[in-house]
Amino acid sequence: MNLSTYTFSQKVAGAVVLLLLLWHVQVATSSKTRLSGPFMAKPGQPGYVWADLNNADSRFFWDLADLRWKAGIPHPNFRAESAEQLGEWVPQPGYTFVNKARDLTAVWVAGLTHPRYKGVSDKTEGTWKPEPGYKFVYKDGEILDAVWMPNVRVDEYKLLTLSPQGKYKPYPGYRFLQPGQSLQLVWVPGMVNYDNTRLTAGNTEGSWIEVRRAVAVATREVDYGGKTYVERVFRNKTPKLVDKLIDKL
Repeated sequence: MNLSTYTFSQKVAGAVVLLLLLWHVQVATSSKTRLSGPFMAKPGQPGYVWADLNNADSRFFWDLADLRWKAGIPHPNFRAESAEQLGEWVPQPGYTFVNKARDLTAVWVAGLTHPRYKGVSDKTEGTWKPEPGYKFVYKDGEILDAVWMPNVRVDEYKLLTLSPQGKYKPYPGYRFLQPGQSLQLVWVPGMVNYDNTRLTAGNTEGSWIEVRRAVAVATREVDYGGKTYVERVFRNKTPKLVDKLIDKL
């Protein structure tokens, strides 16, 4: 190799090194991307992905592409994930923001519904329990979905699941306090036990009074928000009171 060829090779190598240094400086000072290794970069802001591969993995600088906002991307520092709206964040399932105006700090709260399946956050952080009448389906140890289980007694809520999906019947002696809005029940003294019509609900929740004759049953289904609630009231010796109860179903 003669001197001129060697000098040319040095110049080319120097130019390549200079370009690489300039690229690293540009990436390091850019808000769109950040360095993730030698000659590699990844999206610089949480919530963004490479538009061509729909992910935020590191890639070599010669493979860089445009970026786009994507919903459902976990935040690296907070219990939050990107929302549909550009630049907006929502708490991860089971969490709620402490003060979103300040930052995205979120805490676990029991009783929150899961956005993707019929589950409710439990008291222990990160754990879920199925909504009344549902059973979790697992895959590789993770909750995949929740399926409806008809004709099952849910003692915690004092409900019996019916068929088709979404129908409930209160245990004897109970009625829905706010039909269509919640599954909260209230004990109704004087209501006849539909499993044993010789019993009427006593003044104390869970207590029963035996009556001498059987009575007829009145049934009404109430549809609210895609769910059907079924309540039954039996007609006894005080029809006016029972009529009022029926009207409130």
